[in-house]
Amino acid sequence: MLIKKTGVKRSPLNQFDLLGDDEVGLAKAFAYVLGREPDALYRFLHQIGIPTKHTPANFLATMIITERKREAGRTDIEIRQAGKFHVIIECKVRSNRLQRQRTQYLRSFQDDPKKVLCFITQKSDFRKQVFEGVDNQDLGWMDVVGLYDHRKFQRMQLVRDFVSFAVKGFRMRDQREILVQDLGIPVEVRRFVEYHVYRRGAVFGSPLYFAPYFTRKAHRQEGEGISCLSKVLGILTLAPEDIDTFQDDLNRFTNSAEVVKRWIDGVKLGKSRDTAQTYFFLGEPLKLSRILKKDTGRKKGSGKEWIAAMIPKNRCVTFHEFARRLMVPE
Repeated sequence: MLIKKTGVKRSPLNQFDLLGDDEVGLAKAFAYVLGREPDALYRFLHQIGIPTKHTPANFLATMIITERKREAGRTDIEIRQAGKFHVIIECKVRSNRLQRQRTQYLRSFQDDPKKVLCFITQKSDFRKQVFEGVDNQDLGWMDVVGLYDHRKFQRMQLVRDFVSFAVKGFRMRDQREILVQDLGIPVEVRRFVEYHVYRRGAVFGSPLYFAPYFTRKAHRQEGEGISCLSKVLGILTLAPEDIDTFQDDLNRFTNSAEVVKRWIDGVKLGKSRDTAQTYFFLGEPLKLSRILKKDTGRKKGSGKEWIAAMIPKNRCVTFHEFARRLMVPE
C-alpha cells in the first residue's frame, strides 16, 4: 500500500484506510467507531429497534467484539449488554446475496430479552423473514453512513474518518436515482394507483424514486407512458402473508398510520404468493407536466441513458436525463 507519494507534505490516508478494502476491514472499522463513540453506538442501536437508554452505565455494561468464533461460524460483529440485548451483525461488501447466513447464527444468541440479527450489505438486501424470538434487520452501508449525517457526528473526527473510508474505499455513492419499469397488469396497476405499492421479484439496491411506464394493457385515460413519479419511502422483501409482522418497519417509513394501513392492504391485494417478493412503499405520486415516452426506432444511440422497446429489469435513469426529457418540447 502506498502511504505517501513524493511531492506531498503528508499522507492523505486516515487510520481506517490501513485496514484494506474487504468486508473484514469495514466491519472492524465500524465496530471500532461504535466502541469509541457512545453517540454513534446508540444512534445505531435505536435504528435497529433497540430502545436502550444512552447512559454512561449502559455504555460501560455493553460489550462489542469482532470475529467471534462460534460453533455455527465466525460472526463479524457482536454487541451485547447482558440481560438486556444481544446483536449479531453480518457484514457484506460487493457480494450482497445472503443465503445460509440468514439462519446460520440463530442458535448463537445468548438468553437476553432482545435479540437482533442484522445484515449490512453494500446494496441493501431488503428481504424480511420471521425468526421466532429474533428480530431481523437489513441495512445498506449507505444507510449506516446516513445515520451519521448530522452536525453532531460531523464534529467527531473518528466518525468523519469512518464515513470517508466507507464511501471512498468501497465506492458506495453509486446511488440509483429513478427506477423505470413497465406497469400493465391490472392488479399491479391498481396496487400502485390505489395503494402506492409496487411489487416485483426479489431485488437488491434502492432507487430514490419510482416512475411506472404504463403500457397499453394498463388502459390509462392519459395513454401509454410515464405520467407520474413517486418517492421510494421504504423497501421490504417478504412473503405477503408476513406483512402484518413488519408493521414496525413500515412505521419507520412514515408517521402516518393511515398510510401504513393502505400499504398493508396493498401488499395483501390479489392472490397471495408463498415466495418472497420485493415491495416498494411509495409516497403520493406526483403528476408530471407531460407524458414521457420510450425512444422509438433502431437508430444508433436510441434509448441511451433512457428507455427503448422492452424496459430491462432494474432500469434506472438519472434525474438529469429525466428532467431534460420533461423540458424538451413535444
